[in-house]
Amino acid sequence: MSTSIGQYGASAASLVLSAGVKELSDAQTTLSWQTSNNGIISETFAGLGTSRSTVFSLTPKITQVAAWQSNITNAQNSLSVTATSLKQIVSLAQTMATDLLSITGTSSTSTVSSISTEASSTLSQIATVLNASNGTGYVFAGQNATQAPVNDPSNVATGTTSTQIASTLSQLASGTSVDSILEQATTLMNADSSIFSSTISTASSTDGTASLSTAQSQQTSTITGDSTSSTYGIVATQGSTSDVSSTSTGSPIKDLMRDMMLISGMSGMSSTSTGYSDLVNQLHTSLVNTTNQLINMETTVGAQQNALTARASLLTNTTTALTTQLSDARTTDISEVAIQSSNVQASLKASFILIADMKDMTLANYL
Repeated sequence: MSTSIGQYGASAASLVLSAGVKELSDAQTTLSWQTSNNGIISETFAGLGTSRSTVFSLTPKITQVAAWQSNITNAQNSLSVTATSLKQIVSLAQTMATDLLSITGTSSTSTVSSISTEASSTLSQIATVLNASNGTGYVFAGQNATQAPVNDPSNVATGTTSTQIASTLSQLASGTSVDSILEQATTLMNADSSIFSSTISTASSTDGTASLSTAQSQQTSTITGDSTSSTYGIVATQGSTSDVSSTSTGSPIKDLMRDMMLISGMSGMSSTSTGYSDLVNQLHTSLVNTTNQLINMETTVGAQQNALTARASLLTNTTTALTTQLSDARTTDISEVAIQSSNVQASLKASFILIADMKDMTLANYL
C-alpha cells in the first residue's frame, strides 16, 4: 500500500517537475544564445514576437538606403575622374591660348609652324583625355558608358574633318575673311560623324543644335532616394543651345577641337601672311571663351559632387536611425539577459535537487 502511494505521488510530482525543467532548459538555451549574440532576441523571425512586423518593415528599408549610398559612391568615383580630366583639358586650352598670344606680333614661319605642331599634339591629347575611364566605363560617354565617346583618338588630328578644317585656311590668301573661315570650320565640325560616337553626337551641316540635343538626352542620372534622382557628369559633346552661332557649335569641347584643327593648319604661315593677324586674334578670343566655358563645366562638376556628398550624409544619418530602430526591435538589454540567465540557472539547480531528493522519499516523507 505504502509503495503504490509513494509511486503515485512521485510520478505526479515527476511530471510537473519534468515539465518545469524542460521549460527552464528551453529558457536557458534561448538566454545563452542571446548572450553569445549580443542580446539578439531570436535567430528566427518567429521568435521575435510582436517585434516581428517592425523587423520585416525596417530590413528592406536599410537595404534600399544601402543601394542608394552605393549609387552615390559610384557617381562620385565617376565625377572625380571627370574633374581631373576637365582640369587637364582646361590646362591644355590655356597653354595654347598663351602660345597664340605669343605670336600675335611679328612671327617667323618656323615659330608659327612650331605652334601648329603643338596644336596637333594638343588635339590628340584632348581626344585621349575624353576617353577617360573610371574603371567601369567612359566618364564622358553619358548613359552608354561602355561606348567610347571618341572613336579613335589617334586618328583625330589626321582625320578627314581635321584635314578639311585646316585646309580652309588656304582661302585667306585669296581674300576670304577669317569670319568666313570660322563659319566653314564650324559647319564642318557640326557635320562630322567620324570623331565622336553616334550615341552622343548627331552630324548635321544645317542644324547646329542637333548634336547638343543628342548629348542632352544622354545625361547620366542615378537614384539617390525615394522618387529622387541626381543628374551628374559631363557628356563630351554637350553644350548650350544659346551659345550656338555661325562660329560656334555650342559645345565647348567641339569648339576647342575645331580651334586646334585651325591652328594646326597654320603651318607655313607667318605674320606677313594675308589675314594672319586677324586669324590669330580671333582664335585667341575663341580659346579664351571656350576655356571659360570649360571652367564653368568644372564648377558644375564640383557642385554635383557637393550635392551628392550632402545627400550621402543624409542617407548615413537615415541608416543610423533605421539601424537603431532595428536593433531595438531585435535585441534586448544584455544585462537583463544576464540576470534572467542567473535566475533560470538557480531555478534549474533547485529543480534538480528536488528531483534527487524525491527519489528517496517514503510514504512517511510524502505524508
